[in-house]
Amino acid sequence: MKVKVRTVKIKRRVYAKLITVFLVGLIFQWFGNISAYAYIIEDMREVPYYQYNYDVYLHEIPSAAGYFPNKWVRGEDLGVGAFKNPSDIYVDSKNNVYIMDSGNKRIVIFDQHFKLIKVIDKFFDNNGDIQLVEPEGIFVDKDGFIYICDKGAKVVLVVNQDGKLVKTIEKPVSDLKAAKKDFVPFKVVVDNAGVIYVLSLGSFEGAYMFDQNGNFLGFYGSNKVVVTWQLLVDRIWKSILTKEQKSSMVRYLPTECTSIDIGKDGFIYTTSNLTDISEGEIRKLNYLGENILWYKKKGQTRDYGDIPKYSGKELEDTYFIDIDVTNDGFINALDYERGRIFQYDQNANLLFICGGKGDQIGTFRDPVAVDSIGNTLLVLDKLKGAITVFEETKLGSLVHKATILYNEGKYDEARDLWRQVHKMDFNFALAQVGLGKALLRMDRYSDAMYYFRLANDKEDYSEAKENLRNEFLKRNFGVLATTLIVLIIALYIIIKRFKKPVSAQEIYTKKISKYKYPIHTMLHPFRGFEELKEERKGSIGLAILIVFLFFITMVINRQYTGFIFNPYRQDKINIISLFSSTVGIFFFWVLSNWMVTTLMEGEGKFGEVWVFSAYSLVPYIICTLLAVIMSQFLIAEEAMFINFVRMIGVLWLIVCLFNAMKAAHQFSAGKTVGTMVLSVIGVGIILFILVLMLTLFGQLIDFISNIYSEILLRI
Repeated sequence: MKVKVRTVKIKRRVYAKLITVFLVGLIFQWFGNISAYAYIIEDMREVPYYQYNYDVYLHEIPSAAGYFPNKWVRGEDLGVGAFKNPSDIYVDSKNNVYIMDSGNKRIVIFDQHFKLIKVIDKFFDNNGDIQLVEPEGIFVDKDGFIYICDKGAKVVLVVNQDGKLVKTIEKPVSDLKAAKKDFVPFKVVVDNAGVIYVLSLGSFEGAYMFDQNGNFLGFYGSNKVVVTWQLLVDRIWKSILTKEQKSSMVRYLPTECTSIDIGKDGFIYTTSNLTDISEGEIRKLNYLGENILWYKKKGQTRDYGDIPKYSGKELEDTYFIDIDVTNDGFINALDYERGRIFQYDQNANLLFICGGKGDQIGTFRDPVAVDSIGNTLLVLDKLKGAITVFEETKLGSLVHKATILYNEGKYDEARDLWRQVHKMDFNFALAQVGLGKALLRMDRYSDAMYYFRLANDKEDYSEAKENLRNEFLKRNFGVLATTLIVLIIALYIIIKRFKKPVSAQEIYTKKISKYKYPIHTMLHPFRGFEELKEERKGSIGLAILIVFLFFITMVINRQYTGFIFNPYRQDKINIISLFSSTVGIFFFWVLSNWMVTTLMEGEGKFGEVWVFSAYSLVPYIICTLLAVIMSQFLIAEEAMFINFVRMIGVLWLIVCLFNAMKAAHQFSAGKTVGTMVLSVIGVGIILFILVLMLTLFGQLIDFISNIYSEILLRI
């Protein structure tokens, strides 16, 4: 009895210790979480506008802020009186800020700490004072000369720091047709060699180029017209129409540049507005004027700014009005429509979006220009007459530092920074890629694949998977090879021992079970369906089961195809849509084919068409499942094997379906092809009528609902 009591006491002490350890661990865990959470909250900043970004599927998602509006700077704050319609801002190499105060026809200069340096409000030459008419763009070169685009006077004035005119750039005299257009300069930049690039309103040929002496050199960096089907069709029509008819047709012209800037690297950057016939709203131009700002791989651009979307019946899109490139190479583009600044790195990855339309600090009523001092953004609002200063947050600072290291290929050095970014914003795709690359270099392939998958980075995921697979094969090659040899020998022995020789007569006289016909028709499509017709062993139940398996196979194909080869978003699936596109289309095919062949005296009944068509699906189902299995082991460079299997499945399906319809209706080959084509057209007509009926039914419901509401209001 005493022993039993003692045992119970010992158990109680053990339990008490375990509970104590658990509670202590829980407390430590709780405090750990509290400190981490406090760390994140401390570094987060509230902003007076909706802060968002785009996820890897280009869906808008809330995000942490990379910038916050720190303050406004007005003319009154600098002691020079209110700005009047300021039109441009420029930060020189000494971080002095120049404001083109157009309404007051003056230039206001202050330093990076927002202390006034001077105001240039008198411009003169040897003959006396010069009056600015409608100044807009401003630029300061490395020697301190100020370039002013005067739209009203249609010239570019170059003045020194005292306002004395150095030279004037006017409309060029040239035989080029494009140079004969009106010269209305609104933006200007100068490169390190002294070449002057001027944007003029209405010029589709790019920027005017002038040398140091103002001599015209030609045009630079025009946008290209993208060849579309509509353009090709119009070209064919133009080749046969009269001159008068041609003049009434749409002209395909490249879009004009809306802004221009030069980076510390010496490259020219431009913004344009996207249309159906041009691409590349933001471009980085080489000395030939060709775009070299690619997204993910050479030759691939992206949608800059917001993803276009409808607001009611109106399509909302981005309208870039200005561009700035920081000393670290970050590209800031200002959207006039919504007053937002989009920041990209040198690989065209979107980093942050900030700003918006409104009257609060950080929002704008008429934004016209953006520039930067380091990573601090300055945005000029023409209507408010103020400069909004955006400072980077802790998250912004981490992202900028990590991005620079990442783009230099220093993945290991960037790893800790990306880890902090990932804690602060789990959806930041660039941080996920950065962590993945760092882990890949550390040979932690499984962990790297996790982050690459989060970022939807299939290329790097494939590289990590290849390394992981090679490592597995090195460790287990002996076991795998031995197992494979044993299996082959065992299979050979089993077949040899139990397989009985079959004569040719037995093959042709052997009765096939109705349950084996789906496989029999697949393996012998030319005579299998004829035998099925003669034997009348088609099973409606079996056919329904095959159609159901077809639907399940499509679900498996969508959800479980390997990540590298899967184009779908696997966390979202519309099962009704998938059912409609498989079973629904199959039903409409059978219905259409039965109706068409009935009119053409086909022998097949509706049930036979259903059964024969369902049996034809078997090879396609098998090949699709095989491709799904292969996708689990193969990498991107081996995609051809999966495509080959899928192509075999499609061709096998076509062969089976052709023979099935030929046997079911007892048609000739030509007539079978004709009825199949008509059946496909019939499916399209059925879908059109179905959509039309649903639309009319919806309108009828709306009409009844409106009548009912009207009656209720009058009662």
